[in-house]
Amino acid sequence: MRPGEDGPGELTTAQVADYLGVKVQTVYAYVSRGVLTPRRRDPAVGSLFALADVEGLVGGGRSGRRRRPGTSEDVRTAVTEVRPGRLSYRGRDVRDLAGRVPFEAVRALLTGVPQEGDDPAGGMPSDPDRAALARVLGALPEGATPMDRFKHAVLVAGATDVGRRDRTPAAFARAGARAASLMALSLPGARPAPTHGEALAIPLAPCPPATLDAALVLLADHDLAVSTTAVRVAVSSGADPYGALLAGLAAADSPLHMTASSLALDWLRSALAAPQDALDAALTRGRPPGFGHVVYTEQDPRAQVLLDLLGPHLPPGELAALRRIGSELLDRRGWVLNVDVGLALLAHVHGLPRWAGTAVFACARTAGWTAHALEELAEPGMRFRLRGVYSGPRS
Repeated sequence: MRPGEDGPGELTTAQVADYLGVKVQTVYAYVSRGVLTPRRRDPAVGSLFALADVEGLVGGGRSGRRRRPGTSEDVRTAVTEVRPGRLSYRGRDVRDLAGRVPFEAVRALLTGVPQEGDDPAGGMPSDPDRAALARVLGALPEGATPMDRFKHAVLVAGATDVGRRDRTPAAFARAGARAASLMALSLPGARPAPTHGEALAIPLAPCPPATLDAALVLLADHDLAVSTTAVRVAVSSGADPYGALLAGLAAADSPLHMTASSLALDWLRSALAAPQDALDAALTRGRPPGFGHVVYTEQDPRAQVLLDLLGPHLPPGELAALRRIGSELLDRRGWVLNVDVGLALLAHVHGLPRWAGTAVFACARTAGWTAHALEELAEPGMRFRLRGVYSGPRS
């Protein structure tokens, strides 16, 4: 549960219900009985309530929610808001940013730290940094994945940073940008470039830098995803910025998270070759990769932007077939086409390796991870302490 972007500390009716652990109808009852009063009404979302008033209900015992440490609903953030069909970075709709505002500027928007001088990518690695990275990568086995390479790149970034223990916001922001630059350089065939989009376009040729930049913007953050939560927990425990980024990469290195686009690409290739067979298989065997989302129930805005951007590059009929499958699975099963299919389409259109979507996703998300790390610096340390409910044998 996040405070709404509509105003400082404001929640919609649905957010109030989620925060309190009650039904929306119960919130209506609170309003009718004068227990809770809306602060104002917004034509787009309806009634908006003050977060402080809602928190007062929790303290007064009127909710179904008990205060306990370490729950995501206790993490207030002003970085990103996710609503049905909408994603916003500090109040800016991602659909208005992708393709219009460069990734480096979006990273600055998220972190609140301006770009530095003539180095828009931020933290451009030095020659000794790149040499250290090359030595480490050279020791990896041949089958090392991009996520393996990224983790080692972040290790190198930390080991070569004399100020890695500096936990000031400015140092964290620099470290995040520096780690992201070394991550991009860890991909096969990579070379230094002025921006992240241009850097990724070298190992991901022939995909244009502008297309990659738009994808980076779309994936820069997504509220308290599991990997972002891992970053915040690490920061809360006192970790340096590189340790926090490693926590995020570890949590994200999963077919349920950042590597999901590889499976979606396998499905996409077969689906475009035989759309009806793909639909039949989904309806009889279950949800295919790249469909369904825990937040979006009608539309994943990131996926739709990528489909609009990449669709014209598909052979005639393929985009229509993909949209038809998406529409049928949404109507019949409630499975929304998500951004993993969008990343798979990026790889398919440009003939990229299976891991391309994962690489773009991970490099992009360093911006959001850094932004959340900066927020967490302002919170009390060691605040994430879950309490287990013991269910084993007792003496």
